[in-house]
Amino acid sequence: MTDKHSFLEVKDLKKYFPSRNTIVGSNTTPVRAVDGISFKLKEGETLGLVGESGCGKSTAARTLLRLESPTSGSVHFKGKNLASLSEIELRNLRKEMQMIFQDPFSSINPRRKIGDVLREPFAIHGFKENVSEAAIGLLEQVGLSSDYVNRYSHEMSGGQLQRVGIARAIALNPSLVVADEPVSALDVSIQAQIINLMMDLREKLEIAFLFISHDMSIVEYFCDRVAVMYLGKIVEIASIEEIYKRPGHPYTEALINAVPGMESGQKKQKLKVRGDIPDPSNPPQGCSFHTRCPLKEKQCEEMEPTLKEIAPDHYVACFLKEK
Repeated sequence: MTDKHSFLEVKDLKKYFPSRNTIVGSNTTPVRAVDGISFKLKEGETLGLVGESGCGKSTAARTLLRLESPTSGSVHFKGKNLASLSEIELRNLRKEMQMIFQDPFSSINPRRKIGDVLREPFAIHGFKENVSEAAIGLLEQVGLSSDYVNRYSHEMSGGQLQRVGIARAIALNPSLVVADEPVSALDVSIQAQIINLMMDLREKLEIAFLFISHDMSIVEYFCDRVAVMYLGKIVEIASIEEIYKRPGHPYTEALINAVPGMESGQKKQKLKVRGDIPDPSNPPQGCSFHTRCPLKEKQCEEMEPTLKEIAPDHYVACFLKEK
């Protein structure tokens, strides 16, 4: 049986991209999309990865699944270092780790019938028997009738298509699913249905989720723990209960206070941040958040804080919490 503490372990993962202004032979500073993140995920657990658009959440997800090659760092899944696997070994392991993409319209081939889309994972991994029945069973698992096997994506709504995306992700009984903002492209009225479906599947199939979102209210409802990401780094990580009751980082508190009815209750006045995320190819010296932080001090501009435990399993990268 897999050790729950070593199911998924990400250590100092980095993903840098060449700057758009790079000229051949120049030494332009790269874009630090993911800049040294570390976390663990247990079997059956759901970890939310949150932050504003552009903080590196989606790149982190694609890199840990090896859809992007990491610049450095390691990802161990069930004791195996994904960076050291051959293409064949990685392909065989992929049936255990799947992804739900943000936009169902662009992630599903419009030229193929839904039945063909759901049979494809079985064909890729060499399953030949009863795949048509399996495709129908997958549709029923996600709340769609067997009639949908002969439809094309343009004949379906966004919510129906995302159900197909979820069905495709669970087709081979994975133990890990990375959900990259799976409801952000859907109407609000449909979002709750999709989240409840994912919760049901998580319980029935005992799936671990890495759930990427910028919506703190959905993360609170769906996740066990949350990691807050800013400018390519994780600045806080804790259980849902702990982080909503006692947010340790000013950025985390600002994210929570930005959601109506979700004030942290720690301050009489809501903590607000202004401005935009700095250029990841030229991050600020010291704490990456100090250019927007209303509580910054002199050392925040000069030194970079590291994640430190301020309570059991509650880690924060902020000098204010070291006092």
